[in-house]
Amino acid sequence: MTDRLFDYAHAVCVTAGYVLSYWNRPFFPEGCVDASLDDYVDYDTMLRIGGSFSGFAEAFKAITDWYGWRHIVLVSNDMSLCWYGAKPFLEVIGQDANYTFTWLRLGVEPTDEQLHNVLEQIRALTRGLWL
Repeated sequence: MTDRLFDYAHAVCVTAGYVLSYWNRPFFPEGCVDASLDDYVDYDTMLRIGGSFSGFAEAFKAITDWYGWRHIVLVSNDMSLCWYGAKPFLEVIGQDANYTFTWLRLGVEPTDEQLHNVLEQIRALTRGLWL
């Protein structure tokens, strides 16, 4: 279901962006987070309010560089929309040799044991585990 909603939102945003550009009208999409809409040539009247998923990953990378963070753990659920939001982090940070990057995925309703295991992994992967 979520895949279809994302595909539908993408199709609406792409079409609206082209039409509003043709009519030279401003386009302020609230939830159009697809990276293809970052093309300022095709979408020259679009002004992002929240940014694209890839823009979020680039902004987070700038923060990690600023603070010198090198061990990054991203936790998301397996829902499709979260996957679309998390995937650019893998592309931006996960492919950079200066970082260790781990993407932990949870089910939609994780058990207490699964949450505990994820918390232990975060602790071990980000600052080390000392007994």
